[in-house]
Amino acid sequence: MNELNKIDHVNDTDLPQSEQKSHSAKKKKAATARRIFVIGSILLFILLFAAVIILNGKISSLSKRLNDSEEYIAAVNTHIYEYASTDDVFLFEDSTYGEVWLPAFENVPLNTLDYDGLALEDNNRYVYYEGDKPVSKTGIDVSYHQGDIDWQRVAADGIDFVMVRIGYRGYESGVMNVDERADEYISGALEAGLDVGAYFYSQAITEAEAVEEAVFVCELLKNYKITYPVVFDWEIPGDENARTNDVSTETLNKCAAAFCSKISESGYTPMIYSGLKMALCKFDMRSLCVFDFWYVEYKDGHNPPLYPYELQMWQYASDGSVDGIDGNVDMNICFTDYNIIYEALHNGEN
Repeated sequence: MNELNKIDHVNDTDLPQSEQKSHSAKKKKAATARRIFVIGSILLFILLFAAVIILNGKISSLSKRLNDSEEYIAAVNTHIYEYASTDDVFLFEDSTYGEVWLPAFENVPLNTLDYDGLALEDNNRYVYYEGDKPVSKTGIDVSYHQGDIDWQRVAADGIDFVMVRIGYRGYESGVMNVDERADEYISGALEAGLDVGAYFYSQAITEAEAVEEAVFVCELLKNYKITYPVVFDWEIPGDENARTNDVSTETLNKCAAAFCSKISESGYTPMIYSGLKMALCKFDMRSLCVFDFWYVEYKDGHNPPLYPYELQMWQYASDGSVDGIDGNVDMNICFTDYNIIYEALHNGEN
């Protein structure tokens, strides 16, 4: 038995009075320490028990959400996306700086189109083949600048779809306008058997304005069968008086998301239109890649697009020639069958 135990077993009355007080104080300290230890152990046990209960609750909640989402995930995630690695970079050609390197976005789906199947035909129109079978669609986009259009001749010239400018917001005034020939073009194209989509030239400077634009567009389209996407086309006008000159990238991305979300809520397929530099340096494709993408890059001769991420439509020329239209027209190739998507969105409505 050590000295401490000896002290614990000594009767206070057997000690001199001077030592009795000291021994009594030691006993009180020991008792207090034991009480603190017991109380602390109990509190620790309670905290651990509560943590286990909370964790189990979160696991159960997560499991339920995953189970509830299984059908949705199975229906939507039909494509196995490929993504860039953390150390990947892409080489681009810039009109000012020449060759430039940009780090790859890790969570934006890469473009998986096999451009060996991309052919530039004798009529200077691109066609995408899988094996020997053409699987792409040929389209044009038009605004009132195209003037009178004979849509029957357009359809007979091998055009499958048309993207019509439904309207625009003035970059100085901020006033929304309807394209003066939008109704005529949409009606004529549909009568000729073409698929129709629409785009709105946005100059929104707030999320509220972007939503206002989307509501404006949906109201104009509500009486038509629009099978192709409805597009957010926000561009830099290059005018010192443009009201959009001071729009931050954060605001622009919020505008794009707000417009597209409202379009989706209204039963259409939303899409964003942009060129290479705008897509990589102005838009935040890490978040906007959830929406379909219409890419613009004009080419001389047979050259695949440079954009490294997933795209559904490519505007490859502004000097196209189509029977039924006087002058040049923008040419597009679409890699997605939007009729299938339309039927899935509107199953049973038509």
